[in-house]
Amino acid sequence: MKYQRFVSLSAGLSFIIIFISSGVLYFIPDRKVTGWTEWSFLGLDKQQWDNLHINLGIFFLVMIVWHIYFNWKPIKNYLKIKKELKIFTKEFNIALIWVTLFTIGTITMTFPLSFLVNIGNGIKAINALDDGNPPFGYAEYSTLKDFTILNDIDLDRAIKKLEEENITIKSDKVLLKKIAQNNDISSKDIFNIIKNTNSRVALPTEIPIGIAHKSLNRLSQEYKIDLDAFLKHLNYYNITTSSEITFKRLAKEHHLHPAQLYNMLLASQK
Repeated sequence: MKYQRFVSLSAGLSFIIIFISSGVLYFIPDRKVTGWTEWSFLGLDKQQWDNLHINLGIFFLVMIVWHIYFNWKPIKNYLKIKKELKIFTKEFNIALIWVTLFTIGTITMTFPLSFLVNIGNGIKAINALDDGNPPFGYAEYSTLKDFTILNDIDLDRAIKKLEEENITIKSDKVLLKKIAQNNDISSKDIFNIIKNTNSRVALPTEIPIGIAHKSLNRLSQEYKIDLDAFLKHLNYYNITTSSEITFKRLAKEHHLHPAQLYNMLLASQK
């Protein structure tokens, strides 16, 4: 085998892959979005493109060093003036200046290099909006149970809804990402299916219709109510009661206008 040919071809082929991976990483959104949507390009996800870019970059550098070794004589000729070796030739100085300008300009975000970076960031942001952001960073690394708790979703209703969509769930202790992979969908798809199965809704500022005959315990299940905080707030006004009493009965027993009692409920949640 002719090693010079091997080195040159290896450097050339690895450069092509690095060029492609650089383009891919320039355009795709942040990993928290790509992981959420199970993004892939040419069958590879963002982590795999990152790994490919890094490892092929190292391989390319090794080949370049080897290439310099095999081509040291012509490289020395580039640094010679009238057959005398001189590193800082006119061409070397110009090359050094350009590389330095690009390096410093990128670090300090100086125009026009900052423009190139901002274009890439803008494209990433647009792609993120198109794909959809997760409800919180790296949400796919939550178990189904924890994910439903963090998003105030009823777990049993969520599981039932997923099963209606023929999505297999072995356990609520499994990561959302794993469930998505096992069913050949994305974590975002799972969220879109279960996001409307909230276990409770926000407590409205005005008295909701039908509240009169509901117990305090029932209200806490239907709305975002801290029942202990409400009972403690009532105790401040020397009102002691149980969680099973209805809203109407509580108001009547303590001679409270329903609006007054409801305002006390609202105040206890602040």
